[in-house]
Amino acid sequence: MVTHANGEQYTLIPPPYRYIIDTCSILSQKSDEPHRKTVYSTLWHNIDEMVKSKEIVICSEIRDEVEDDALKLWLQQNDCEVLSVDSAIQTNVTKIVNEHPELLSFSNMKSSGDAFLIATAMKYQIAVITEENKDSPKKIPKICEAYSIPCFNVTELAEKEGWSF
Repeated sequence: MVTHANGEQYTLIPPPYRYIIDTCSILSQKSDEPHRKTVYSTLWHNIDEMVKSKEIVICSEIRDEVEDDALKLWLQQNDCEVLSVDSAIQTNVTKIVNEHPELLSFSNMKSSGDAFLIATAMKYQIAVITEENKDSPKKIPKICEAYSIPCFNVTELAEKEGWSF
């Protein structure tokens, strides 16, 4: 482990992180959602394996958004890596909200994770998984596009990974 002057620690071996997953994608496995686990069990088995191997991670703000007990258990059972907010991520969040204030919704103060999700993806140079509308200028995919961060929904993740069912 190497500690830099700003206090951040880096390992000599890069982490296996490839994707960071949004709350809506995690929720999409529920029985009343589009990618319900009862139907798409192989898809979710593959995602589970990527979570266990730390290829798919979440950030602390997204973890805090997950309120469903079954999904909290899913994160725990798969030993999901939770990336904490640090100074680099905080700097990225400031940049994102200053350049894209439309990302913030003051009518729903409960949703603060989007900027942190994108900021964490920026820091670790990983792709975002979200089910949000790709055409809306206020949603994660358009903000990711502005920063050249790859962004996929669960179906596109399966395609990218070469999974077919």
